[in-house]
Parts: sequence; C-alpha cells; structure tokens
Amino acid sequence: MQTNSSIHTAVRIYRGALETLFALLPSIAILYLHFFTSDAAPFKSFLIHELAILLSILIGAFVAYITWRCYLVSGEPFLRWLALGFLGFTLVYLPHGLLTRIADHNMALFLLYGPAARLVLMACLLIALAQRGHCNDSEPQRRKPGFWLIGVILFLLVDALVAALALSPYSATGWPRILLESATLALTLTAILTLLTRRSDSPLLRIYLIAVTTFAQSSIAFLILANAWDHQWWLAHTIFAAGFFMLSYGVVQAYLASGSFISVYSLEEIFTQLRQEKARAEDALSQLKQANLNLRVIATTDALTGLSNRRHFTEQAERVIERALFENAPLSLLMLDLDHFKRVNDTFGHQAGDQVLRRFAEILQREVRPGDLCGRFGGEEFLVLLPSANTAEARTVAERLRQSVAAEAIDLGEQETRITVSIGIAHLGSSADNLHSLLQRADRRLYAAKEAGRNRVHDSDAASEGELKRPHEAG
Repeated sequence: MQTNSSIHTAVRIYRGALETLFALLPSIAILYLHFFTSDAAPFKSFLIHELAILLSILIGAFVAYITWRCYLVSGEPFLRWLALGFLGFTLVYLPHGLLTRIADHNMALFLLYGPAARLVLMACLLIALAQRGHCNDSEPQRRKPGFWLIGVILFLLVDALVAALALSPYSATGWPRILLESATLALTLTAILTLLTRRSDSPLLRIYLIAVTTFAQSSIAFLILANAWDHQWWLAHTIFAAGFFMLSYGVVQAYLASGSFISVYSLEEIFTQLRQEKARAEDALSQLKQANLNLRVIATTDALTGLSNRRHFTEQAERVIERALFENAPLSLLMLDLDHFKRVNDTFGHQAGDQVLRRFAEILQREVRPGDLCGRFGGEEFLVLLPSANTAEARTVAERLRQSVAAEAIDLGEQETRITVSIGIAHLGSSADNLHSLLQRADRRLYAAKEAGRNRVHDSDAASEGELKRPHEAG
C-alpha cells in the first residue's frame, strides 16, 4: 500500500513538472528570440495576419456558441461569464483584423484592439472564476436574452471607445497601448492566482491554468518586447493563439464529456469519489443492517426482561417441537408463575415489580441449559422449552429453578424482598402432541401447584401425596 502511494506521489510530481515546463515554454522562446536574434523586422504580411485573425475570430465565435450551449444545459454561472468572454473577444478583436491594411497609416487604431480584446476576455474569465461553484441559474433565467444583449452593447461600446482613443492626440504618446496591456497582464496574473488557490486534480482546471499562464507571457511579450511586424510581434501573437486554443479546447472537452465545466474530473478524482461513495454506501448498509437487527430485536424480544416475547417464543417452539416429533426425541415444557406477585406491586410499587421481573429473568437464563428457550408469556408468567429433556431432566431443571428463585434476595434499593415460583411441567407424548396441547397440560399442572400451596413443581395431573404435604417456603 505504501509502495503504491509512493509511486502515486512520484507520478504527480512528474506530471506537475511537465505541466510547469509546458506552461513556461513561451518564456523560453521569448528569451531566445530577444537575446539570440536580430531586431530587424524580418517579415510583414497583411494577408497572413488577416487570416490568423479571421481564424481566431471564427474559433472564438464557435467556442462562445459551445460554451453558451453548455451553459443552457447546466446553468452554471461560470459558463455564462466564460461564454460572454469569448463573445466579447470576438466582437472586440474583429476591428483588429478589419483595420490591418491601414496599419501603416494609423498604427494606434490598428494596435489597440488586440490588447482591448484580451482585456475583455480576461475580465470575463476572472468573473467566471469568482462565480465557480455558485448555485446554478434556473431554466427561465438561462433563456433570458437581456444579459447577452447588454453584453453585446457593452462590447460595441468598447470598440467605439478604443477607436476614439486611437484617433485622439494621446495615441501618439504610446501610453494607451501600455495601459491596456498592463491591465490585461494584471487581470491575467489575478486569474492565475485564483486558479492556483483553487487548484484540484481536474484535468480541465490544469488546462485552464496553463492557458492563462500562456496569456500572461503573451502580454509580457506585447508589453515589453514586441514592435509591429518584428519577430517578437509574431511570437507574442503565436503565444496568445496557443493559450486561446488551449482555453477553447478545455471548453469543448467539458461540453463533450458532460455538458458542464464543474462536473468534469480526472480519473483520480473519479476513483476518489467512487471510494467515498462506496464508503458511504457501506456505512448506510451497515446502519440499515443494524436498524433491521434492532427492529428484529424489538419484534422478538420482551422489552422489560429481554427474553423472547410470546409471539417469537411460539414460532421457535413450534419448530423445535416439529423436529422433536420427527426425530422421536424427548422434549419438555415448563410453565412458571411468580407467587403472590400482585402483593409485590401493591407493597413496593410497579417499578419494584418490574425490577423483580427483570431479576427473575436473569435467574431463569442463568439456571437453564444452553440450548433451552426462555420466554415471557405474559404478566408474571414465563415459559421454558427444554429440547431433548426427559421427565427426570425436566424435573431437575425445574427444581433447580425453584430453589434458586426462593433463595434469591432481590435488592429494591432501600429494601429487599424474596419471591417464589410455581412450575408446571408438560412432556411431549404422542405424535399428536403440539405446542397447544403442551401448554394446556403445563397450565393445568401449574394450577395444581398453585392449589397445592405454591412454591412447588408439578409434572403430572395428580400430585403425589408427599408433594402435597411438602411445606412451602417463604412467599
């Protein structure tokens, strides 16, 4: 087990190292071009630039649609804001492509739409991360067009503001572009910190973290190193495109997997959840078994004495009697009744009477044989079924019980009392015998024991002369 855990830890560390290296590859490329290549502008192509922007816009629009459809299915606020971010990027980035060919005549008007589009995307992504885990929107709320209409109006307004800024005298200073890139970088770093603080083993969260880290590096390249049409310019665009495609890929994967962002997990998380669910199911099953056991105890046990109740005793006794008849084996039944029990209740109260009954049940269980069945038949009347017990063995058990009860001083707190018991015995006879006939004979003999003076055992319908003359003990 410990070896598996060590391997698992090593794999996680190795995976983390690879992901970190992959996320920082753009920085390696930036440093290489900055220190080991010429600053001369090696390449300028409006057509390639327009095609690249068109591809980004098409992908942005497609992923905005996919994210919106995903939001309609799940209602997650995260997806609502992420879809708005892709839509905003598409609308704000569009003029950047349309104005490519006038770059030589008005560079500011051409340049400012790129960082503005990235700023809009990162702002919506940051809001989306803040909304992650919130309650899902209701079905009617998802279908309302107002949220999306307001978003489109705001993005068109951003386009207009960027155009006004580019056409103003301030654009010549270069600070509008620096301001937009700096704001984009700040939001990107905030998003990275948010993802790191909430990081889990979800593969999509790791993809999004790498994508946002890539955005940060592209912003650094645009802010510090890149000039229009030089190699750093193209590299910064390439880095951003890689992060953008990665972010898009994460959304599409989420949609294909489950139509949701939050519910997509790694295999490790799935197995962890399965283990947790299995543990919960096993715990619930254990509780159910215990509850069933408790219900069975309640259904079969006398609540006061802990012995079998009348119904349970009857069911078990009938099966034991059937087996004894089939095997032609001896069997005896004892019917016991506490002598003058009403006097105990009247003298000491019903709580003391309950205590006497509980103590009597303890003596009963202590004195009978391991395989014998004890039950409370009702009130102060009890039954003991003695499988494989012939006449002499049954008489021995009954006498031992009678003597143990008579010898017991029952503590009632501030005082004590003694009780006695009368016992009638019935023996299994012919094949026509059953529990009912045994109960009838045992009840008759119990009555005879009571009539003969109590505190005695009767095992026949006619008491012996010596038994009738035996003086009864106290009680």
